[in-house]
Amino acid sequence: MSISQPETIFIHLLGKTGTGKSSTGNTLLGRKAFATKSSLSAVTKTIQREQGTLGSRLIEVVDGPGVVDLDTGLSLDAFQMFQDVIEANLDAAHVFLIVCGYGERFTEEDQAVINHLRKTYGQRVLKEHGVVVLTCGDNFVRDAEDENLTFSQWCEKQTGAFAKLQAWCEKRVLSVDNYAKDGKFRDALGAEIDKLDHEGMKRRSLVANVSSCNPIVENESPTESESILTVVLSPLVWAYNGVNRLWHWYWQ
Repeated sequence: MSISQPETIFIHLLGKTGTGKSSTGNTLLGRKAFATKSSLSAVTKTIQREQGTLGSRLIEVVDGPGVVDLDTGLSLDAFQMFQDVIEANLDAAHVFLIVCGYGERFTEEDQAVINHLRKTYGQRVLKEHGVVVLTCGDNFVRDAEDENLTFSQWCEKQTGAFAKLQAWCEKRVLSVDNYAKDGKFRDALGAEIDKLDHEGMKRRSLVANVSSCNPIVENESPTESESILTVVLSPLVWAYNGVNRLWHWYWQ
């Protein structure tokens, strides 16, 4: 009897140019597989896929151009490169690492990445596939010493768009120091992946999300959505209740 091979998990590094996506990929693999250098211009021009292990899991880390370039803005071509990898691996599990820089403002460009991802794969994509990664974790450690904060406490204090992103990702937020060699980030990400439903992580789930999702309002928040729903439904509910009361009065 043949022994089935462990399933490969595809881990996609998404974010704007200059956030340290390639360095994070190297930390994740435990080796220097992706080219890196200190530059605000894109170093990675095409998709590069590298295989490795994460504990007992087989992984394939997918790095590519920043889906937001500081010179050109949101890059649909870069998004398409990642989408081609997903389309070619229909039954694999997929995880999106949303890579941001600790200490940097969460900008409109960062929000554009999230909006496009949700438009492409549905409103549940981050809940089922997303993990936020903050690079420059060594800077956080220094700041935390002054403020006496844990990383979890720092995350809880955040507001605005970044707080919304955390909520969409079910508070799966990790910090990484890409200069450290202690393996803590690998262990932490492995633990987060174990919490995910691997059936939900598969590409067919992404397609199902798109076919069933509601239109997405740019930069919407749950309270805004609820307000829109209330405005639309309240007159209908009022009219229904009025007709219902009239009907009962007539037949009494």
